[in-house]
Formats: sequence, C-alpha cells, structure tokens
Amino acid sequence: MKSHAHGMRDIARLSDFPVADALYVGTVRSASSSGTIVSLSLPHLPRDYRSITADDIPGSRTMSVSGADVPILASGSVEYRGQPVALIAGPDRSKVMEAVAMSRVRLEETEPAYSFESFDSSRLVATADVETGDVDAAVAQAHHVVAGDYRFCPQDHYYPEPQGSAAAFDYDKLVILSSTQWPFHVRSSVAGALGVSPDEVIVRSTLLGPHLDGKLWYPSLIACHAALAARLCGRPALMLLSRVEDFLYTTKRAPMIASYRAGMDEAGRLVALDARIVVNMGAHAPLAAEIVQRIVASAVGGYSCPAVRVNAIAVRTNLPPMGAFAGLGTGPVAFAIERLAESCAGSIDADPSAWRSINAAGKGDLTLKAALKRSIPYDLIAGNLLVASDYPRKRSSFEVIRKRRPDPSSAPGFGIGLAFGHQAAAGTFGRIGSDAPSVEVTLSKDSRLLIKTSSVPSSRAALEIWKGSAALSLGLRHDAVRIETSCTDSVPDSGPETLSRNIGIVSHLLEAACEGLRTKRFREALPITIRKSQRARSRTAAPESPLEEASWAGAVVELQLDPVDGSPIIRGIWMTVRAGRILSMAEATRTIEHDAAVALGLSIGEYLDLSHGPADEDSIRRYRLPRYGETPPIHVEFLEDETSPKGIGELAYTLVPAAFANAMSQALDAPVNEMPYRASQPQEGVPR
Repeated sequence: MKSHAHGMRDIARLSDFPVADALYVGTVRSASSSGTIVSLSLPHLPRDYRSITADDIPGSRTMSVSGADVPILASGSVEYRGQPVALIAGPDRSKVMEAVAMSRVRLEETEPAYSFESFDSSRLVATADVETGDVDAAVAQAHHVVAGDYRFCPQDHYYPEPQGSAAAFDYDKLVILSSTQWPFHVRSSVAGALGVSPDEVIVRSTLLGPHLDGKLWYPSLIACHAALAARLCGRPALMLLSRVEDFLYTTKRAPMIASYRAGMDEAGRLVALDARIVVNMGAHAPLAAEIVQRIVASAVGGYSCPAVRVNAIAVRTNLPPMGAFAGLGTGPVAFAIERLAESCAGSIDADPSAWRSINAAGKGDLTLKAALKRSIPYDLIAGNLLVASDYPRKRSSFEVIRKRRPDPSSAPGFGIGLAFGHQAAAGTFGRIGSDAPSVEVTLSKDSRLLIKTSSVPSSRAALEIWKGSAALSLGLRHDAVRIETSCTDSVPDSGPETLSRNIGIVSHLLEAACEGLRTKRFREALPITIRKSQRARSRTAAPESPLEEASWAGAVVELQLDPVDGSPIIRGIWMTVRAGRILSMAEATRTIEHDAAVALGLSIGEYLDLSHGPADEDSIRRYRLPRYGETPPIHVEFLEDETSPKGIGELAYTLVPAAFANAMSQALDAPVNEMPYRASQPQEGVPR
C-alpha cells in the first residue's frame, strides 16, 4: 500500500496534520440519552465520501478500558446523548459537517437515569470496601460524633487543543497520531477494531499539554474512528473535535458524594470513621474498578483511626462517560476528609492544626489493615507551612472577627484554611494486559546515550530533566543524550502517563538503567543496552499501607469576602511539600504554582450541573474559566528529602480545594461542603 505517512513524525499538534490528500471525519451522534436504535438515516453521499457504521467495523466493535467494554460505534442501543452511531468521511470538511447535520438516528426512547444518589443493583458497576475494628460500637461509645455530606461536581478538562486523532498508512503499517497519555492502549484498541496484529499499528504521540488525566482512554476511541476511515477509504484521515463537541461529549470529572461520620474520644482523637462514597461513572463506566479502589485507599487521609469502615460504590448513568481527573477519584475524597477534619476540630473548639497533629498516623499505626513503616510527616510540614503563611495569628484574628459579626452578610468576612494530604505512588495501574512498565537505554560506541520510553510528558521540561539526570549519572554532555518517546514500534511500554508515573516509576527505572550502564561501561564492548522493568509485588509479601512511598504536602489559602457581592478575594496560597529528592527545583516549583492556580479556578468558577441531564451549549457559556489576572500570590517550599523522587502532580488539586473551602467556611460562618463553590451553597444550622 502507498505511504501517506511521510512527515507525520514531526507533527506536534493535530491541527498541523497535512490535509492535502486527507479525509475529514465527522461523527453522527445520538440526540437522546437512552433507547433502542430503530433506524439510521444518512444522506446520499457524493463520490469520495462514505459513511461508516458498526457493521463496517472489521474487528471488535468494542474496546476494553480497565474491565469495561466501550462501543466504538453504537449498535442496537444508545446509552448517552452524543454517543457515536456513525461516521462520515470526505475531503471537504464543510460538506462532511453538512452531511452529519442531515443524518438522523431514530430511537425507541427509554427513561434515562442521571441521578446517582439512589439506584438499583442493575446500575452498580464496581464496589470496594474495607473494615477494621467495630465501627458501630466505637461510635456508640464516642464522646463526640461529627457527620457531614461532601459533594464534588463534574468538571471539564478543557484542553489547550480539542481532542482528535489522525491516521495514515506507511506502506503496510497504519500510523496513528494521538494526543494520548497511553499510547499502547491506543495501539491495542485500534488493532482490535481493525482485526489486525498490534504490530501492524504504530502510535506516535503529539504534544500532550495539560490534561488533568482526561486523555487516558478517550483518545483511543477517537483513534479507532480515524483508523476506520483510513482503512476503509484507503486515504489519510483526520478527526478533530470542535470545542463544543469536546465539551459536551468527552470525559469529565466523575461526580461524587461522600457521607462521613467520625467518632472521637474526650481529647479529640479519632476512635471511629464510617464513610460511604458514591461515584457517578456515566455510561459504560470506564475506570470504575480502579477509581473505587483508589478512593478506599485514600478515604482516611493521613490520620490514625482504630475502627474504620469505608464503602465505595461506582454507579452507571446515562450521562457521557465520566472518569479520571488528576488522581482517579482521590481529590474529592481528600476534600471530604479535610472538611471533616475541620468540623471535628470545630466541634471540640480545637485549633485545626493541633487536631491534625494529634490524629496524624504514626509509625506502626494500622492504616487500612497495614502497619506504617514510618510516621506521617504532618508536624514537619506544618512547622514550615504555618510559619510561612502566618496561619496561627491570622486564624485567631479572623475567629475574633467571625464571632463578633452580628450578621455575616452585614460586614466583610475573612478566612484562612488549612489542608493536609498525600499523593500515593503510581502503583500498578495500566499494567493489566501488558508487560510491566519498562525503560531502555543504549550507550553507543561514540558515547551517546539513547533513552527509549513510551511515557509522554506534558511538557518538554520533563524530558530535559531526564536528559540531565542521565548525563550527570554517566558523566556525559547534555547534548549527548537523546530521548525517543513518540513511537510504539521503537519504545518499550512504560504504561499510562498518570499519577505522576514519570517521576514515581519512569525516573526510577531510568536511574536504575543508567546505574547498570555505569557498572558495565568499562567492562564490556560498546554499544551496551540495558532494559529495566518495574517489578511486580509478590502476592505472598506482607500487606503494605497505601501511604507508604507517598508524597505529602500541606496547603493554606487566605481570603476575604468582597463587601459588595460577597465573592471571595484570594489573598494568598502557601504550599509546603515533601516529595523525595527533587530532580529540578525550578520545574517542581513551577508545576506546583501552576497546579495551585488551576486548582483554585476549579474551586471557584468551573461549575457544571449534570444532575438533570447532559450538558448543552448553554452550559459552555456558563462555564467560567479562571483568568490569568486573577491568580493570587502563590508561595511554594520543598522540604529537604533524600529518599527516591515521588509524584507531585496531584498535590495542589488534592489540597487547594479543601483549604479554600475551609477558609470560606470561616469567612461565611457557614459550611462549604460542595466543590466548586457557589454563593448559594452554605447552609445555616450546620456546624462548620
């Protein structure tokens, strides 16, 4: 077959794909959320145009995502509004879109389900639970009992470039361009849809950019669509979603409700913790099993409690598929436990930092059935953070103001909030059905180093950090190191780029591979190739706490309420981080500062209500993104730590919303238990 893939290797953005000989691909979607397909009416298409339905798929009609089967094109029924039913491909994009608009999907509609607060067993798709001690007895004997319901609403990832994919044949290989966190998942999905061997598909990654874990699996679906068009039409194919399509139909943060109940002794120490957490996974429920497992592992935060019961439930609805958002469900749970911590401290009139200090888990404490090997570093982090932010003095002053205000609406309020939490190690996510994450390094005869990995950093700075680390380890010039990341036919499978895998796994494997080179360099003839893979944990090994190998941080947010409209004016954000050895202090600081600013925007304005149905174009207009001029002063400090490098990419998204909500609760003298914040949220009569 003729090659159409010339020049694709250097394409950084899908919008730069050469279109001289390419077909554009448009999507015919369901206009209803639930029903049986009665008929599909497509317009008469001119020469060089064609339609594609599920019947045209030569291989599997579904792709597997962490145990869930996602239809590539709907056949028989639809499960959400906007679900792809057919594709139309042709050389003129405007005519393709015109044909899509003329297409009709007629359904025998059924009643859709959008709520996840009540559901029957048919919609339950995954559960995870843990129980230690006698929770009911401990609560009955507790001196203080505090309860709260905490909500996290869906939010959009809002990528710099809408999602898309391109496909073209390079002789007998199909080359896929995709902005994906998981190139090898794209490869296996496309190969399955086409009914070919994975070796016949090559995936090249374009620049990923900020993604907030929204490009884990959805790029594979779009890549299958582009690949089908290229295969069936015999020409290069480009599918690039519009901004509206991206907002309405791609994955969002999965909405979550967490109901907590805590029992404390006379001194305020936790004696019982009972939690029920329900997640709305939308249609098909991709990643549901992984998300509920991580929710359970994070549900107690960094606190010690002898009696714990956590039940996490994932529910299927007729919303577009929901999914990951900077941490696979751990962020909303951290918000819940840190809001609960604030309420626990308030119920006994204790300083929130002092309450956290006496409840922080210590060495040997059981955390979800496993004993900690080292204490949680709360006091170490708080000692720096509270001084830097002047938290104790400001909080005391703001408490005096709060208590003396006769009417919270009559005078401006002030608030300062604290949050503490962790980012767990990347673990084994993404290893199902593939080899263990691997990195390969080769030192050539002219002392040049080639690093091969399929991990796709979101910025070029991460690549420079790897190059610098390898060059320093082997005593090479920086320009003597080259990293090959873009092609699945030439790099090992390093797994999905998520959960700070680049730092937590790939960097560690790279260091180990360079160490192997260093020991062989002057003993064996060049070139020398070393490949390192992540070792699987032995099933017979003693259980390990999910808090081991975690990075830890604290955050403080200070604010005041605008005296005119009561909106929050952020006066500063402070973060102190302990995350092992920092490979690049400048890049790590920049990452935390950027993430803290984005997390604040997510806390204040990016509200999306899907409780009564899927988003529409009015939802886009109401969705308020933060502006650069609104970014407050952000202060970041890393504590010295010579342990192995750990992830930091989730920390700000985990802690800033909780610190913001704690500050708002003080300023309003009312609880803020839902994110993102809306002015009508606080409820009177509920303890802060």
